[in-house]
Amino acid sequence: MKIKDSKALAEAKKKAQELLAPGAIRITVGTASCGMAKGADKTLQALKAACSSQKINARVVAVGCNGLCHKEPIVEVQAQGKAKIVYGPITAADVPALLKAVAKGDIFKDRALFSIDAEEHVLEGTIAYGDSASAGGVTPLRDSAFYRQQRKVILRNAGTIDPENINEYIARGGYEALAKALKMKPADIAEEISKSGLRGRGGGGFPVGIKWKSCMAARGDKKYLICNVSEGEPGIGMHRSFLESDPHSVIEGLIIGACTIGAQAAYVYIRDNYRLALNRLKKAIADATEAGLLGENILGSGLDFTIKIKEGGGRFVCGEETSLIACIEGRIGEPRQRPPFPTEAGLFGKPTCINNIETWANVPVIILKGSDWYAAIGSKNSKGTKVISLAGDVALPGMIEVDMGTPLKDVIMGIGGGVAQGKALKAIQTGGPSGGVLPAGMLKLTVDYDDLKAAGSMLGSGGMIVMSEDTDMVKIARYFTQFFTLESCGKCTPCREGVCRMCDMLDEIIAGQGNEQYLGYLEKMAAPIIEASACALGKTAPMPIISTLKHFRDDYMAYINKRA
Repeated sequence: MKIKDSKALAEAKKKAQELLAPGAIRITVGTASCGMAKGADKTLQALKAACSSQKINARVVAVGCNGLCHKEPIVEVQAQGKAKIVYGPITAADVPALLKAVAKGDIFKDRALFSIDAEEHVLEGTIAYGDSASAGGVTPLRDSAFYRQQRKVILRNAGTIDPENINEYIARGGYEALAKALKMKPADIAEEISKSGLRGRGGGGFPVGIKWKSCMAARGDKKYLICNVSEGEPGIGMHRSFLESDPHSVIEGLIIGACTIGAQAAYVYIRDNYRLALNRLKKAIADATEAGLLGENILGSGLDFTIKIKEGGGRFVCGEETSLIACIEGRIGEPRQRPPFPTEAGLFGKPTCINNIETWANVPVIILKGSDWYAAIGSKNSKGTKVISLAGDVALPGMIEVDMGTPLKDVIMGIGGGVAQGKALKAIQTGGPSGGVLPAGMLKLTVDYDDLKAAGSMLGSGGMIVMSEDTDMVKIARYFTQFFTLESCGKCTPCREGVCRMCDMLDEIIAGQGNEQYLGYLEKMAAPIIEASACALGKTAPMPIISTLKHFRDDYMAYINKRA
C-alpha cells in the first residue's frame, strides 16, 4: 500500500502500533550478528516451533541488538499489562523452561536480567508496558549500571523493532521527520542541522551543516549522497550492528539530506562480508520504495530519489572519502589530493555529500525534535550522543550510546563494569587503530572530539578498546602497525615504505634484536610519515607507536633490557 501523504503516514502509524502492543504475548529475539554468533537463530526457531506446537498465543519476532552483547542470546517477553522482562542468555535448551513460565504468567528468574515498566522513547515520549509490581522483583532497567548512564537517541529502536518490518519503524515515529522536512525550505533544514551542532560521526568530526551548505552551493546538474559503512577497523562493529537493527532510520536521514541538498540518488558503500546488514538494508530499501517513501514523488512532494548499494571488499583505506568514491566508480580504491573536495567534485565529478551511517541516522531526530533540543545534549563543542563499540578486556562489552562529554571513567568503569576478571586497567584505545593508546590515568578525559584529540588520540567512529594490566603494549603497537601495512594502498612512499619499516623495527624489538636507539628512530620516522602521507590512513598510522612510546616506554625497555 502506497503512503501518498502525511495523512496516510499517520494512518499507517496508528495501524502499525498494534504490532508493538499486541493482545497476544510478544517475544523478541536479538538477531544482530552478535546474537547470531551465540546461537540466536537456534533460539528463535526453537521459540517459534514450541509456541506453535504448544499453542501458546505469542508472536515471536526477530529484532536487532539492544546492546547487551555480553549476555547474548537476548530474549524479551512483553505480555499485555505487565512489565517487559529482558532475559539472557537464552539458548535453545532454555526455551522449554522459559515458555513454561510464560504460559503460566510467571517469570523465568534463572535468566531474568531486567524489567521495563516504561520506556522513554525519544520520538514518542513515555511508552508504558505494564505495572512494575508484575516484574516479581527483577531489577528495573533504569536502575542497572549498564543502562543508567546511557541515552538512547540513535539506538532508540535497536533491539525493539523488527528491522525487516517497515511498519514497526513507522509505529515508532518513523518517516515523520521526512514528512516534516518535505514541508520545509531546504535552507531552513540546513540551518537546523547547523544550529544543532551535529559533527560527522567518523574521523575528525567535521561540522555537518558546513558540508551540507557547501554541497548545496555547488553547481551541477546532478548531485549525490553517499553513506559510508566501510568500517574496517579491528574491534569495531557498531555500524554493522546498527544497520542490522534499524536500517530505516538511515534511509530516512538520506532522503531528508536529498531534499535539502538537491540530490537525485544516494549510494550506500558497505563491506560485502556484512551479509546480514546487506540483506536487511536491501529489504528496507525495497519496502520503502513499495510504500512510496522512496522513488518518485515521495509523499506527494515531487521529490524523486533512489538509493543504491555498492558492496566493497572491506579495505580500510576505502573508508577515506576519495578512495570510497573511486571504488563506487569502479576504480582502484586510492585517495586523491584535495581540493577539489567531494562537495564540489565528487562521485562521477558531481557535487557529493559523504557522511557515515551514524551521522545520517542523527538527521531525522534533529528535524523532528529541533536543533535546540539536540544542541542541549553533549559538551560545548561536541553535541548530541555517541554510539560506542565497547570491547577488549572489559567486563560488559556491547554497543552503547552516551552523551558527548561523558567521562571515559563512566563509560569503562560504570557502563562497562570495569576490567574483566577484576584486573587493573592499563590502557584504553579510542578511535580504532588511527587513535592513540591512552593510559589508565587519563580516565578523566571525555567522549569529545576536541578533548581526545588534544590528548593525542581521537574519537573517530566510536571504537573503544579496554586493555588490562596483562597487555603487552609493544605487541599492541605492532598489531595495529601491521594492520596499517596490510591496509595501505601503496600509492605514496611515506606510508608504503615508512610504516612497513616501523613494523619491521617493532618485530626486531620483540625478537630481542633491538636497542634503545630504535626508539629514537621510531619517533623520528613518525614525523615525515604524518606530514607527507596522502591520506588519513598514512597520517595516523604512527599513532599506536607514538602513543605507546609516550605512555608505556617501560614496555619497550623491558624487551631491550632483556637483550642486554
